[in-house]
Amino acid sequence: MQSFILWFENGPEALKIGRCENSIVLLGGCTLDKCEIIASLSESGELSTNPFTAEASLIQSASEEEIKSFQDALFENELQPDPNTFQLIPKYIPKIADRVVFYDYAQDIQGVGVVREITPEGNVIFFCYFTYPTYSQEKRIGFSLNEDPGYNLRSMIFENIDKENIPTTLGNSTSCFRRLGKELERVGKVWKDKLLRIEPAKVEQEVGSKYYYISDKMKVVTETEKGTPTSHIRYLAGNYFTTHMAATQMLGKINDLIRDYLASDKWPEIED
Repeated sequence: MQSFILWFENGPEALKIGRCENSIVLLGGCTLDKCEIIASLSESGELSTNPFTAEASLIQSASEEEIKSFQDALFENELQPDPNTFQLIPKYIPKIADRVVFYDYAQDIQGVGVVREITPEGNVIFFCYFTYPTYSQEKRIGFSLNEDPGYNLRSMIFENIDKENIPTTLGNSTSCFRRLGKELERVGKVWKDKLLRIEPAKVEQEVGSKYYYISDKMKVVTETEKGTPTSHIRYLAGNYFTTHMAATQMLGKINDLIRDYLASDKWPEIED
């Protein structure tokens, strides 16, 4: 909310990339008459981080190519704008398993997720993510453990929310991550942080109920849930099924993997 108030007070052009005379510029606070310039990129490709004020009438729209050039310059200089202070700060690059909030420069896209990897092209792949509904975007959720919504380090800004109850541009870090959890619950899923996986909201059976697992002899075994550590370890290992059919199907997939492994010319190594 605080970031929205700052954005509203400083005008709808705040954090947009435009043109000012012969330079591509990143706008800060703007009024009808004046615009604060956070940084500028000259025609020769030199990035200046010295702020200055320009007449609002001098500000023009930038082309997609110019916007990309400016974002590339910030990325190469390891910088990103802070929407709360309208200043440049060191660029945050997410790591595997980081919880993050993310948004584009204009904050048309805003979301929260758990990072799986960064591709060589700079695309951020998520284990799961949720984007908030905005005036130009509908809400979206992904939880396949390999989600690529097309968000790139150059065009998006990321903030780490691993710590609880810290302020972020999109709100309290704990509240942001809880929103992801609530949206997953709506589709019957839950994120397991320590296991780095998505599961049905409820997997383990009630005590006295049946479940199934695959034994070391590669057979599907029926077991009664007794609430023991052994059953819980099977659940943690993913070797815990609520139906015989599910266990049989998984056993078939495992047998296929073993068959392909034994037939591989890479044996005893495993192909990437």
